[in-house]
Amino acid sequence: MRNKAISLLLLAALIFPMAGCASVQKKFTRKKKEPKHIPAAIYLEKGPYQKKYSNVYYYKSHYTLWKTWHEDLIKVIGGNRKKVQRCAEEALSHLTQMRNSLVPEKQKELDPWVKEMTRHAAKFAVGAYSRSEEPGIRTELQKIKRMVDNDFYYDKVADQILPDNVSLSASPSPQPPATAEPIVVISSPSPSPSVQTPKVQ
Repeated sequence: MRNKAISLLLLAALIFPMAGCASVQKKFTRKKKEPKHIPAAIYLEKGPYQKKYSNVYYYKSHYTLWKTWHEDLIKVIGGNRKKVQRCAEEALSHLTQMRNSLVPEKQKELDPWVKEMTRHAAKFAVGAYSRSEEPGIRTELQKIKRMVDNDFYYDKVADQILPDNVSLSASPSPQPPATAEPIVVISSPSPSPSVQTPKVQ
């Protein structure tokens, strides 16, 4: 009986320190922090008909930018030639983008002013004008601004902007590849003559 009691005491003496160590270890083990916010995956639609904004938005934006750059161009005539060149390039670029947002009939009305701006931008790019020509160039640019302002502000051309009627569900027509690529056919090896295929009854 005494031996049994001693055995129980020894067993308890071994178990309690181990349990204490486990609880202490658990207490001081750093817990892995869970993120407060798990970002969700965002899937963007991709395809040949992807378009971010409407034609109306693009037209208004390009009209505003064209007007700003064109006014700056008129102001800097006679000043720094690099600045003149930059203003002319930007004004022509936005005027062209305005044209691309219009229906074909209205594009034809804008084409003469795009052509005039192209001529001036080319002249500014190479510096092919003299100081004596600057007043005349400024007058021509003011005329372009006045005519475009009068005939191509948004409210006047709102009904002549290209409609946004592209169907995103439409599948593009298959296009033949530019260059024909050889098709490699991997044939399976023929069975060995020594192996007989069992007949199905």
